[in-house]
Amino acid sequence: MSKMTTFVPLTKLRPFKDNWRIQVKCLHSWKQNTPFAGDTFEMVLADQWGNKIHATSKRSLMQRIQRVFPIDSWGVIEHVTVTPAGGQYRTTNYKYKMVIAEDAVLSRSDLADDRIFLSLANYEEIENGTKRPAFHVIGRIHELGDVQTVQVSGEDRKRVQFRLVDAEGNNLACCLWGTYAEQLEPFTGKDQTIICLIRFAKIKEFRGELQITNAFDASRLFLNAMIPEVTHLTEKLSNDDLSVGLVQKPSLYNRNDAEIKTISEAAEATQVEICKIICTIEAIDTDWSWFYIGCNRHQKRVNKIPNVDYGRMTKKDKPLFRCEHCRSNINTVGSKFKLHLVVKDDSATCNLMLLGSVGKSIVAVDAEELWDGSYEEIEDPEILPEPILSLVGKSFCFGISITLDNVTNGSDTFVVLEVCSGDKVLTIETGSQSNSDMVTTSSTMSSRSAMMLDQISSDECPTPITKRKEDDYDLQDLTSSSKKQCIKIIKQEKTKND
Repeated sequence: MSKMTTFVPLTKLRPFKDNWRIQVKCLHSWKQNTPFAGDTFEMVLADQWGNKIHATSKRSLMQRIQRVFPIDSWGVIEHVTVTPAGGQYRTTNYKYKMVIAEDAVLSRSDLADDRIFLSLANYEEIENGTKRPAFHVIGRIHELGDVQTVQVSGEDRKRVQFRLVDAEGNNLACCLWGTYAEQLEPFTGKDQTIICLIRFAKIKEFRGELQITNAFDASRLFLNAMIPEVTHLTEKLSNDDLSVGLVQKPSLYNRNDAEIKTISEAAEATQVEICKIICTIEAIDTDWSWFYIGCNRHQKRVNKIPNVDYGRMTKKDKPLFRCEHCRSNINTVGSKFKLHLVVKDDSATCNLMLLGSVGKSIVAVDAEELWDGSYEEIEDPEILPEPILSLVGKSFCFGISITLDNVTNGSDTFVVLEVCSGDKVLTIETGSQSNSDMVTTSSTMSSRSAMMLDQISSDECPTPITKRKEDDYDLQDLTSSSKKQCIKIIKQEKTKND
């Protein structure tokens, strides 16, 4: 191989001559058809200094070029020309593009350099419009919808929509088409972490929101790739406790700009969005356990290793669990909140789910303190710790996420992003009862300021209700002051009249 000094950096290429000699790596290649150029073979090349350039050639040269320049390989090109780069979408920011003609001399290179030359975009730059095309974006997939087939210009095309989230909790709308959407089909409907890297991404505006999408076949998609950038992001997400539904990061939305809606308005929403609702907790939905056993590092649910007697174990026994995120057997596990609440306002009733620290913000104690130490599944979900039962009848302002499942599938369960506070809440009337009939109590919960609206009407029954569907119920008196005291709810059987 020739010495590096004999190769010209891509940034030195100019149109005044065509006798350039370069050593480059093929980052991506694809076939393209345009009305002006017809069928062409396109490439993105990088040199050893990290400079990138878009290259094009006639379709007839494709096989010859691919033999020397398969993707991710290095080669040498002699006798190339450059012309001004144009068009609405450009894969690189360089002002020229390379033309590989019939007289170009192609040969392989023995340069060993595994770098992939990422130019990762900052989410804020994308959102404020300062990021130019030809960027690469990485993030964790959130709110992954189903792969749908839609009509575009009279043709059926596959499409999938989701959001990308970075380590700081910033998020971007994303929509992938065609074969890119098909790559995500195996992941739909599954609870797992997916780190997505889109190379040579494109920005477009859809319904007033900037959206990341693939630029026809010019983009390249990587899912959970074994590269340092993905590993680094995974570690940061894990350290920031963003792994359970990404609801523990309040910066997913601008809470000051979130609109306050009634429950019926949230249920009738036609697009994915963030909003606030002011509601009263009517019941704890005991169809679900109030906690799950999760990995302390990633907050993800773990699976029990079989053939172990978990019923006799205590917190000190530290049994082994399988964490698919860690991909190992671990004993650093504990109980994490997963509260399912039935809430109501004057317009309707819905279900809310609060995970992790969001649940702690209204219970005011750690899940570990309420947990009885057993790793066995709950036998009677209606036996609840007193701090959780005491939530019934209290009112809060919740910041919720309206997801694709709510919009397209009619799900009436919303994920709570944060327990909100703010003077704006006090000015909202809830129909028959205004907020002037409510008083606010100051409470500091889990180092967060939570707005709790206690209704003082004597008509409100303070007794906790565990099920909306239960018509008859009796409850024992809540007299214990112990945090770990559990209250058994005794159902009254209906007598059959002869």
